[in-house]
Amino acid sequence: MRLVLASSSIYRARLLRDAGHEVVVDPPEVDERALDPWFVDRGARALAVELARRKAAVVAERHPGEVVVAGDQVGVVATDTGFVMLTKAASPSAAVAQLERLSGTTHELVNGLVVRRDDAELHGVDVQRVTFRSLRRDEIEDYVAAFAPFDTSGSYRLEDDEAPGRGDPFVTRVDGEDSSGVLGLPLPLLSRLLEELSRST
Repeated sequence: MRLVLASSSIYRARLLRDAGHEVVVDPPEVDERALDPWFVDRGARALAVELARRKAAVVAERHPGEVVVAGDQVGVVATDTGFVMLTKAASPSAAVAQLERLSGTTHELVNGLVVRRDDAELHGVDVQRVTFRSLRRDEIEDYVAAFAPFDTSGSYRLEDDEAPGRGDPFVTRVDGEDSSGVLGLPLPLLSRLLEELSRST
């Protein structure tokens, strides 16, 4: 099936192509930070779905009759003062600080996923629970210098754990329906939504 991906993420596009889809990439212009208050007021699930809905709506207008896929991922970690939203780090020091926060903890990656054709829209939520081992400051700094993880919330990429020359993986456990959810596009959920969309349109 040909899909229009409302995202600039090379990881989401790769997942779709590896799953056998023809993919057209059309990144939307959506101010994601404008919805940050939703995290406090409505929670990570509502925020992730609303971000995906807005992206899908923008791109659907440019591709009438086509199936648009939009996803957004909100990472959250518990702290002594409540839940904190993970972000894309703007600098090496910010990435190091974020990884120090994740060290020895389990955090959640909440995916909001939307499929849309014209005015028909369906959405769902996928949650991945990712556990980190305790990390030393020096290995965090080495990782950030080597991999520059500034394009992903949480300042890490699961695939970097498998890179040649890496020591012990940061991630010790992932609990979720499918590991594609860690990359922001849960394929089993997408398959269910696409099947339901095909039945309803």
